This record gives sequence, C-alpha cells and structure tokens, in this order.
Amino acid sequence: MTVPGNRLMHRQSWSPNTFEPLDVPFSISNNGNNNNGYLTPPRRLNSSPGPGRRGHSKQNSVATSVSLLTDQAILGKYRDAANKTNDTNLQLSYAKYLLEIGEPSSPTSPTSSTATATATTEPLQSPPPPMSSGPMNGGGGGPPSQCSSPTPYQQQDDTAAEMSGKKKLTQEAIYWIDRLAKEGQPEAQFIRGIWYEEGLYGNKKNADKALRCFQSASKGDFAAAHYKVGCYCEKRKDNNKAVVLYKKAATHNDVPANHRLAMVYLYGEMGQSKNMKMGLQYLKRAASFATEAAPMAPYVLGQILAREYKQLAIPDDIAFPDDGEALEWFKKAADLGHGPANFKLGCCYEYGTLGCTIDPFLSIQYYERAVQAGDPTGEAEMALSGWYLSGAENCFEADDAAAFQYAAKAAEKQLPKAQYAMGYYYEVGISVPSDLGKAMEFYKLAAANGNKEAQARLSGQTSGFDKSGHKNSIRRISHGRNAKDNNCSIM
Repeated sequence: MTVPGNRLMHRQSWSPNTFEPLDVPFSISNNGNNNNGYLTPPRRLNSSPGPGRRGHSKQNSVATSVSLLTDQAILGKYRDAANKTNDTNLQLSYAKYLLEIGEPSSPTSPTSSTATATATTEPLQSPPPPMSSGPMNGGGGGPPSQCSSPTPYQQQDDTAAEMSGKKKLTQEAIYWIDRLAKEGQPEAQFIRGIWYEEGLYGNKKNADKALRCFQSASKGDFAAAHYKVGCYCEKRKDNNKAVVLYKKAATHNDVPANHRLAMVYLYGEMGQSKNMKMGLQYLKRAASFATEAAPMAPYVLGQILAREYKQLAIPDDIAFPDDGEALEWFKKAADLGHGPANFKLGCCYEYGTLGCTIDPFLSIQYYERAVQAGDPTGEAEMALSGWYLSGAENCFEADDAAAFQYAAKAAEKQLPKAQYAMGYYYEVGISVPSDLGKAMEFYKLAAANGNKEAQARLSGQTSGFDKSGHKNSIRRISHGRNAKDNNCSIM
C-alpha cells in the first residue's frame, strides 16, 4: 500500500503529545470532590461486579450460560446449604452469586420493579423453590434430543426460558438481601443502601433511606459504609465527623477512604492542616489496595512520581521523582481498567517516554483499552486515528478507513483537534471523496472551539491541503515520535 503524501505534518497537530492534563471532576454526591477537580473516584459498581450490582460483558454472558446456571443440581445444593445454615456470611455469598448470574438491574430497567415489588412488599417467606434440574427450555430430565441443531423456534424458547430463569434468580437474591439486611447483616444493609442510592432493583432513588442503610452497616463496622456515611457528612459540612469516619474506613484498607484522606492532607482541606507526607502515605495505601472498582490512586501516584501532577507542587524531598516507579503505578492502574492510565501508557509506547521502548502495537493496544474504558474526551480515539493515518514502519501500513472512523468518533465528543482532523480528511480525501464544503464545516467547528490550526486555515494563513505532500508529513510524524516528547498527560 502506498501511503498518500502530506500526512505527518497535519497528524502532529492532533497527536497526543500536546495534551494538557484534563481534570475529571466527581460530584460530592458521587463520593466526594473538591475545588481542585477530583479527590476520590466513586466506586464504579457498574464497571465491575460488586455488591448489589453486576457488570456486563460478552464474556460474562458466555460464562453464565455454561456456569452453575445450567447445572441446576449444583445450584440446588448451594441453595439448600443457604437455607439450612445459620451462617449469614454463607447466605450473603449465595445472594451475591445469584445477583451475578441473575437478571441485571439498572435505574430504568422495566423488569427490576416487578422483581423488587415481590421481594419487598410481601412478608418474608421461603425463597422461590429450586428450578427443575432438567433442560432450561422446560423439557424433562430425559436424554438430550438427537437433533443436530435447534430450530429458530427452539432457540427462541431457550432464550425466553433462560431470561425467565434469570429473573427468578434475581428475585431470590433480593429476598435474601432484604432478609439479611433486616436481620442486621452489615454488608446486606450496605447493598440495600446502594440500591436506594442508585435506584436499582425497582427502588426509587432515596438519599435518606440510603443513608439510614449505610449508617446501620457502619454500626456493624462495615468499611465501605464508614466511607459512605463520611461522604454524606462531608456534603453536609460536618467535616470533623467525616474525617473520623474516613479514618475508620481507612484502617480497614478501604481504597476510596484512603484516597480521600490523601487529598485532605495534601491540600489541607476539611479543617485539617496540610501535611504532604501524611497525604502521600494515605495515597500509597490507596494505590497499593486499589481495585477495579477504585483504580484511580495508582494513576495519581504515578503522575506525582513522574512530575506530571500539575494541580499541586510537591517538593522532591516529599516525593522523589522516579520514572521507573511511576511507570509501574501507571501499569497497575491500567490493569485495573483505568482509562487515563491506559491512555498514558499508549503515549509512553508511542513516544518512548518513562523508559519505555517505542512499540506501535503496545501503544495501540493501550489506546484501545482506553477507548473501551469510556474515553469521554475522545483523546484516545484521536490518538488511534493518528496511528492509523500514518501507519508504523515495519509494523503495519496506514489504514485510512480506521483513521477516519476514530476521528469521527472523537469529533462527536466535541474534541477540537478531532474536528480539525475531520476537516483535513474531507479536504484531502482520506477514506472519503474530497469535499471542501464538509471540510470547512469541520474547520469552523474546530476554530470556534479554539483550535489554532483551524483558525489559521480559515483565515488563509495556511494554504489548502492535497495529497502531494503526505510522504514528507509521514516522516515528520516518525521523527516526532522518536523525539520522546514527555508532555503526554491526561487527567
């Protein structure tokens, strides 16, 4: 494939090595925030399976279809054990498992209200009886059919039966959570609080009911509940009580509590004296115990050690710069699914920073993981567009269609450099026929959002673009990567 000419020069204007750190604010209602942009990220219960919430993935669905859900005998034994024991921990474990394999809930789920109404309005009774150990399509326990493949009607019956089975499992889980919460099991009370806070399983959002559940769980010394109640206290300006609760949660290695205390002492907030050394101790604890539900602390610690944390000047004698250690913390955050950490590593392997060797494949892999994590600003998508625009020598050739598609996605998120890139693609004819009218529309959008290249193009300071000079631009992109620009950072 022959790569069309003048790309590299224009790809550089939207390459990620020019990024400024992006502050991602978190509202106090979602676990706390301050005027510096962010403190402790909210628990991402929707992104990884957790108490009272389940994540979604194709892999999860496949696992469900071949898991205990299809082995009714084993599920029945688990149910029998929960019914016969007085061990509330085993019963809670069973309820949480049912939530994992049952029908998912969301604040707008039409089926969740029915399930919860049954579980919360009727008197406590025995959980639903075990489902038949026969096939899920409602057939008996006889030998399997000799038919080599099911008909479409059989497949529809199987799907309907499976969904009905999942709904029953969810109803059973709700029964157990309600029962255990009323019996005073702290984690079950916490789960009920999450349901009220987020409006799950048919419960209307109700902050007062959520707080009461969290307070009950806190009395039972459940760490996450200490943190939740602390957040409500901080929101209501009861800072002294909030700090006490955060510290109580932190002693149980609660990640968000340690992260919040780190910011309290780094910035001197909530009536506490600034103590950077103590703040970094809490931050390192949060980073060490970080989870998929709270992956941000190692990323922040990596920024500090890489001297990329711009929100606060931290003396070297408090946090000595160390690129190698910073890279390890970035990798930990990335492995936990943190989008900005994956983006950062994409930059490292594109430009050879923090001791990384330039590796186009690793760079693209991390950028793609950043996109999968959400990429709300479109920066990772724009970085991928740049890679596919230029290609990588001895690795892969340019892919105009992929470059255009990623830029289009980023432009939809109002990223100025992506809007400029779309204008360039339409003007030159990258993956689409050349269309100067469309190009000018995107240039105007980019210019209105402050993009200087677009402003220069519209004012006539730069001449029009065509395919004649793309090869020189490709060389400039490669040279830019080899320059190892260290300014790639995102927050």
